Amino acid sequence: MKIVDRRKSLEACTESGWDAFDLLTEEALSDEDIEGMRGTGGSFLYMKQLKKPFFKIESHNFVIKGVRGDSFFRYALHRDAMEGLEAFVKKFS
Repeated sequence: MKIVDRRKSLEACTESGWDAFDLLTEEALSDEDIEGMRGTGGSFLYMKQLKKPFFKIESHNFVIKGVRGDSFFRYALHRDAMEGLEAFVKKFS
């Protein structure tokens, strides 16, 4: 998986002190891409048996979620934890 761009998410979380970004990928997310994010930290949930398989990685400072087959996923984080987003994007760029 390669992250090629990011944009402020249309579903903002600003009222709770969080910001959200859509991270755009070079290709559609595959099982391997999603499983590759498992080591990011936090709890990992991947419901691949569903018609539209989705995943969610949740920690105290961030939530990552998306759907297999989409060319983007959402990364929401507390404003005080922006360095976590930068490190994540750098790892997958």
